[in-house]
Amino acid sequence: MKLRYIYILLAMLVALGACDPNDTIEDYKTEYTSVGEMLAGEWYVTYTTTAGVVRAVNSKISTFNTATDNGTQMWIDDEENYWGLKSVLDCNTENNTFSATGAAELYYGITVDVVNGKVLPGAGTTAAGNVTDSIYFEITYNEVDGDGNPDPVTRIVAGVRRTGFLEDEHE
Repeated sequence: MKLRYIYILLAMLVALGACDPNDTIEDYKTEYTSVGEMLAGEWYVTYTTTAGVVRAVNSKISTFNTATDNGTQMWIDDEENYWGLKSVLDCNTENNTFSATGAAELYYGITVDVVNGKVLPGAGTTAAGNVTDSIYFEITYNEVDGDGNPDPVTRIVAGVRRTGFLEDEHE
């Protein structure tokens, strides 16, 4: 029995001896992709027509880096929560903006135009009252009607970053 306690004591000494007393929490910094902390994230957004009619509320979209991770492009994906939007957008990490002209939309094989895309740090408030980042952009889905004629549809998209707090979830 005493031998067991000796082994436990030795194991504890080895474990404590393996710690580096010079390690501090400041040594561990979060590293972000080139899209940065501001542009990448999950968002709850509202889609509104240009006439002000609300079409969807608390629809979840994601923005994230491309495989090239070059800081000039990012993905946007609504996971088909609304109209179907999965495209690569041009982005500027210095001023938190993004846009696209004629970008391929991968769910339905159309193109989209995104203008006035912007992430505003700390400018949003969740339904539960938590302060978070805000996102805004205008998107035109360049669709065609049944006769093959252009039939573009424009939506104004605005919302807030998903916080992860239970009281802010919408799913």
